[in-house]
Amino acid sequence: MFSAVSYANVGTEGANAGKFVGAAQGWKADLLFSLNGGSSYSLAGGSTTAFYAGSADGGQPTGDGAGVFVGSSVTIPGYTSGPVTFIVEAFNGANYGASAKRGQSAAFTINSLQTDPLQAAGTIMNLSGTTVNGMQAFTVATVPEPSIFALAGLGAAGLMVLRRKK
Repeated sequence: MFSAVSYANVGTEGANAGKFVGAAQGWKADLLFSLNGGSSYSLAGGSTTAFYAGSADGGQPTGDGAGVFVGSSVTIPGYTSGPVTFIVEAFNGANYGASAKRGQSAAFTINSLQTDPLQAAGTIMNLSGTTVNGMQAFTVATVPEPSIFALAGLGAAGLMVLRRKK
């Protein structure tokens, strides 16, 4: 079982709506973790990974791997035992904050991580056997430009001024 990432059926996604993302469109994923139950999250060092390529039309997770990513082992600093809460961010720019298209999974918790005494505490040895069971599929969409919100605010203010004059 795995959780694939697809385009949302909103906004400017148009023909891509419902299709799965892939490396050909520059999609990457980051793994964020929380040791305090989700109060704050940190990026798991070196966790940015590319998606499988998939086909040009978005493909299918079960056929060509579209919408699916597999990262390497990562270390969760400060982890010794117990539950860890994760979020996955998908984006197609330099990083999540600067990307015009992006999305985020719902938080999911793994009760205990597999560790190796020969490695640093908190090194996740096998993501494929653990995280996908708790992670739900999610979508990505175009982030509205800040100017759109500014124009909406100006329009609302203009309507209020007109209403007061009547």
